[in-house]
Amino acid sequence: MREQGRAPLNEPDLTPTPRSRVEKFYDSNLVNFLAIALLMQLVLGPLTDAFGYWPAVGIGVVLILVVTVIISLPVIPLRKRRVARDAEQGTFECAHREPGSALKGRWAGGYAKAEPGRLLFQSGAAGSLSGRVEVYDGPILAGEPVKAPWSAFPRGRVATLETDKGTVEIAASPASIDLLVGRCLGGTTEENGGA
Repeated sequence: MREQGRAPLNEPDLTPTPRSRVEKFYDSNLVNFLAIALLMQLVLGPLTDAFGYWPAVGIGVVLILVVTVIISLPVIPLRKRRVARDAEQGTFECAHREPGSALKGRWAGGYAKAEPGRLLFQSGAAGSLSGRVEVYDGPILAGEPVKAPWSAFPRGRVATLETDKGTVEIAASPASIDLLVGRCLGGTTEENGGA
């Protein structure tokens, strides 16, 4: 009897591809802080003597941006491979909110898994998902996806879904919204194809 009542809560945790050590190290921003500290110490003094304070600060900012881009280059293909592996499983990173809930204005970051006729969501970050898996059965797309707020999901889209538990909003990348619509809802979106 106890097992029957708990069956919906016993969904297995979502298993997104874990981030590599390089991604974890890069995401810690330690490299960027070291670059800023070293460049400002090593470059600002001699540039100030040669060009003055404000031009030296401007050159220092440009150098920091260049170093940051160079440091991020090895992370980009690692991240793309991880996202592609997740997409093969129907899993994607997203932000989620239920407008009628107690947290109506707040987005919960986590991962979703699109399955035919249902959507699963678990909050947390890759490698440290927490909380139980929320299951939304029978999702129906309510309108076209719109641009996501930057605070919810930068450069993303928001899909509003009507489910068995009410209205749910999912903010994710345009490719992830297409994955959601294609796998879970059996359709396609036209608006976010070029976004």
